[in-house]
Amino acid sequence: MNLALSDEQAMVRDMVRRFLADRYDATTMAKGPMSSDDWRALGELGLFALLMPEQAGGLGGGAVEVMIISQELGRALAITPLAEAILLCGRALAADQAVGGWTDRLMQGDALLAFARGGEVVDGRLSGLADIVRDGVNADAFVVETEVGALLLVDVQDSGIRRIPVRLVDGSMAANVRFDAALAQPLTAPASLWAEAHTLAGLSIIAELVGAMSTLLDLTVDYIKQRHQFGKPIASFQVVQHRCARMYTWLEQSRSLLLKAAMVGEKERTRAVTTARAYIGDTALKLAEEAVQLHGGMGVTNELAVGRGLRRVLLLSRLHGGGIAARSALAA
Repeated sequence: MNLALSDEQAMVRDMVRRFLADRYDATTMAKGPMSSDDWRALGELGLFALLMPEQAGGLGGGAVEVMIISQELGRALAITPLAEAILLCGRALAADQAVGGWTDRLMQGDALLAFARGGEVVDGRLSGLADIVRDGVNADAFVVETEVGALLLVDVQDSGIRRIPVRLVDGSMAANVRFDAALAQPLTAPASLWAEAHTLAGLSIIAELVGAMSTLLDLTVDYIKQRHQFGKPIASFQVVQHRCARMYTWLEQSRSLLLKAAMVGEKERTRAVTTARAYIGDTALKLAEEAVQLHGGMGVTNELAVGRGLRRVLLLSRLHGGGIAARSALAA
């Protein structure tokens, strides 16, 4: 297995890193969702097209590109809808030529799609409740997976949609969405394509977690070098060194599992991503908690990036069932 990035992949990584460095630092990380202007700018850079299949007009980027982009977003603690809007909803639309307009707008960053579960269809209309739909407040349309597994596209312009805002732990907004006989367009995504979309969305989430772990460790090491107690930097205390060494071990183990999940063959990827989620979901949260503790009381406040980072990691580590769901899937 070749673990080195190609020249093109390294260029993508560096481009995303520069873009985010211009917009985020320790005072702004995870302070709120990425602005619509910045999201649109990422679309103009071609990142969303890179992650979309060629059949939808994209560039056909694969798991490694998903890992690269998501990890950089995680390093900046950027709050974005990448995993669900692009990798889930975008790929659900990829096989339907009739919704090509949505696909184009999505790749350009001009439209936001949200993924919802729940409801049933009667005579082409969707009714039911979808709880905690991420980015559901600002979504222009919903990709809905019904209780029987059917995929639908629902435009928010339909009068049969009601949204109740819900603020999540990282400060982003979700919604409880009620569909009251809303007009729904069936999607024809093959089961294999939909399964691949879920796998890549899971890969994106764990890549964001690994990126966030890296930043939280760096912030913590910088802090303990500056903080003095008993006339010495606390970095000189053996117990603090041991705790940082343990955090570093968690990060490197997580990074190794992420690399394996991104670089194995397609037939092995679903299990590799599930295995990585089973470990990284819980480990990232432990590292974030250690980072906060080593910062002391200020670590839990919204003034420091580690406090905001903890809340971001808490959300990411619980998405789609988190480590518990991943371990259950491995045991099944």
